[in-house]
Amino acid sequence: MQDLDIGFISFLLLGAVAAFAAFYYSFGMLRKWLGQWTRTTNGLVRKTVAHDASLDEHIATQWTEGRLRLDFLLALIKQLGVSLEQNVETLRRLDHADPLYEREASKMVKPTLRRFTFDRHLRDECRILIPSLQFCAQDLAQSQGLDMTQKLKVLAEIQTAINSVDRS
Repeated sequence: MQDLDIGFISFLLLGAVAAFAAFYYSFGMLRKWLGQWTRTTNGLVRKTVAHDASLDEHIATQWTEGRLRLDFLLALIKQLGVSLEQNVETLRRLDHADPLYEREASKMVKPTLRRFTFDRHLRDECRILIPSLQFCAQDLAQSQGLDMTQKLKVLAEIQTAINSVDRS
């Protein structure tokens, strides 16, 4: 009978050690996985790690990612422009003699100002991104012999167009 109790206790002890080891290992894996993420205001974002790649690969990656970002920003700016034009047209169509004019107009002002502010932010981001893209394009042309003249010309035109909006 005592042999059964000692065997049972040994089995329970071995099970407890195995369970503790499994929890410890799982906690370590979870901590490692959570360490790859950064908390931001709107959720978690995975941390990016610079891998052992050559400088040429990094610059080519920055060129590709920057072009995608610039394309996205320009599409957003265009969409905001259409939205702002629609708001202005709606404001023009409101009847000034209507007693509800002031309420309708004031209801449209806050979203319109928000769109203007966001548009300015997007243009500022483009102003920062374009010189980086120009550097990458020039480096890719020099180091890898790629023909980037057309792409540099387009970047210069975009930069001119974005800067001309501020002047007007």
